[in-house]
Amino acid sequence: MTCADRRSDRSCGAVPVGLALIALTLIASGCSSEPKQVKRVAPSAAIIRDVPRPLQGIIGAEATLRGIDPTLISGLGIVVGLAGTGGADNLDPAVQATMERELARGGIAKGGTIQNYPGFEGISPQQFLRSPDVAVVIVEAKVAPGAPEGMPFDVYVRTLPGSGVTSLEGGTLWTTDLHIGPAAVFGAIKSRKIGAARGPVFINPFSAPSVNSQGDVQITRTSGRVLGGGRVTSPLQIEMALDNDSFARARSIVSTINSRFPRGPGDDGPIARGRGNGGGTSGYQSIALRIPQAYAEKPEEFLQLVRHMRVDPSSPEEFARQYVEYLKATPELTEDLCWCLQAIGKPALPFLAQMYDYPELRPRFAALRAGARLGDPRATPALIDLARKASPADRIGALRLLADMPDDPRINLAMREIVNDPNLDIRVAAYEGLRDRNDPMLLRVPIGETSRARFTLELLPAKEPMVYVTQQGDPRIVLFGGIDPSAGGSSGSKYNGIQIRKPALLSVWDDRFMLSAESANSDLRVYYRDPRSNQVTQSKAPEDLAEFVEFLAHRSTPENPQPGLGMTYSQVVGVLYAMCPRAGEPAATAAGVDPRAISALPATFATEEDRLRAEIYQAMQSTMLADRPENEAQAADQADAVFRPTAPVALPSAGPSTGDGDMKSKIVPLKKAAPGKSAAAR
Repeated sequence: MTCADRRSDRSCGAVPVGLALIALTLIASGCSSEPKQVKRVAPSAAIIRDVPRPLQGIIGAEATLRGIDPTLISGLGIVVGLAGTGGADNLDPAVQATMERELARGGIAKGGTIQNYPGFEGISPQQFLRSPDVAVVIVEAKVAPGAPEGMPFDVYVRTLPGSGVTSLEGGTLWTTDLHIGPAAVFGAIKSRKIGAARGPVFINPFSAPSVNSQGDVQITRTSGRVLGGGRVTSPLQIEMALDNDSFARARSIVSTINSRFPRGPGDDGPIARGRGNGGGTSGYQSIALRIPQAYAEKPEEFLQLVRHMRVDPSSPEEFARQYVEYLKATPELTEDLCWCLQAIGKPALPFLAQMYDYPELRPRFAALRAGARLGDPRATPALIDLARKASPADRIGALRLLADMPDDPRINLAMREIVNDPNLDIRVAAYEGLRDRNDPMLLRVPIGETSRARFTLELLPAKEPMVYVTQQGDPRIVLFGGIDPSAGGSSGSKYNGIQIRKPALLSVWDDRFMLSAESANSDLRVYYRDPRSNQVTQSKAPEDLAEFVEFLAHRSTPENPQPGLGMTYSQVVGVLYAMCPRAGEPAATAAGVDPRAISALPATFATEEDRLRAEIYQAMQSTMLADRPENEAQAADQADAVFRPTAPVALPSAGPSTGDGDMKSKIVPLKKAAPGKSAAAR
């Protein structure tokens, strides 16, 4: 038998074996009384959102962003360097134990040495906390979504509830760790550390005011902030999860975002990055996002643009045309369509320009907003027209858009005109626009040490005199009408601005500061006793308000021996506030004259509402603690150990809300309590 024959026999022999196996299988199946069911795993149903037709195909319709809410971080800290206004004789035992533990960890113990703070050497933590120059404080901050490591932020500092601390003036915050959630004593709640804060405490006497039953604003010095004193140490991540797993869609989203936001200066890697298999057949598990450095100050705007970008970015002109048509037909989607057009970018500008003179205001303003944010100079004339003639809210919105437009002298001229508007909110919006545009008519004078100004005095020509005190960012005192370029030095003063009215008589802080002028021809004189050194200064003072502010803040040195009182920013603000008109001035009311006519300072006094406190309070609402109490009993035990942010006081507004939802502060005109009111009312 040949090899071929043997192969043929083996092949034929395999057939009966296969048939036998099949037969056995059929017999086994036939012996069963019920047919065997084959289990099948049903594929998960695709998630389909109910999205309006114009918004179908955008990233926000197919994916969810996680980690995009502002986060509250806080901790218990220590402020040192107070002028006898601190002390902790009545600390809660849990707080006392927590701070003693932290001090001991920092090397402060009996026999130890505290560098840079003479007088604290060799004392125990208990003695240290009882010092009148020390205060235990609550430190709070809001961290923006996706804030990168090292990013600075302002922190809010306040004394403990029921504390006997009377002022944080002149204090310095020691390094304080900041964790997710409200401040808590040791062992109460565990949460992740996100940042740390330290630095000099800046006091604004209007940062945490109260309002009495008569509506008078009460000022305080038991709270303040450390400007830029916080640093992110452990960044929070922003992630994007698709509703339905799709490698192609995830890859397209990553490509679209990185094309729209290419890596720029300061960006550590691509803006969007796939996470998971990353290129395998199973696709990405999620997409990690980082905030571009160009949007570090406005992360919310970046996130809105990402939400409204198309997953497939092809044919941008066609979608821009469609969005503009939808803008006319579906006013209820105006806000979303405005972001969609911005997300497309420059290709949308020709279609937006057709809407700049559209008769209906709502779609017209949406087109102007999108065009302005894309830098289209064709939007300028229409925005100037709105800034002059629209409703107060739309006028303010138009001014804020104009502030970021490319250089155009028409914008600056319009803002110089609008800064004289009778509406206080609009006047301030015009000033802020001029400041953002570095208008040469706005004079900036650094006040303080040459190396680092303690605050900035800004002078702006205006018909209506006003003192405006800022609450956000760098501290500023703005004098509307504080300079008159047309005077040419005819008044004999340095700035030719607001003049202090004489005769005048003013006493502040239990007679520690007094201002007087017996007649219109008398010199203006001041008396001041420094609270730290008790040194008394009596001097002639300038009558020009801007020069007077410089005099109050200047500290005489051998290099610059000009006279001055060396006051802090908050002390200067306190003096200016005391000089403002009194509410319901009896003499003015009886005579039927404007209260400013008999006050030392013939100007309105106003501040912006403290936005930082509002942001911190709102961040608390969305912040989840890392470890929740396990049961109700534990939660009850921890209730007194946690210090939650307090809601900011609603101050009387000078005008209507802007309604643009961008967290801008409202402007608050302040007047002192009328004479004769009780001490409690003051």
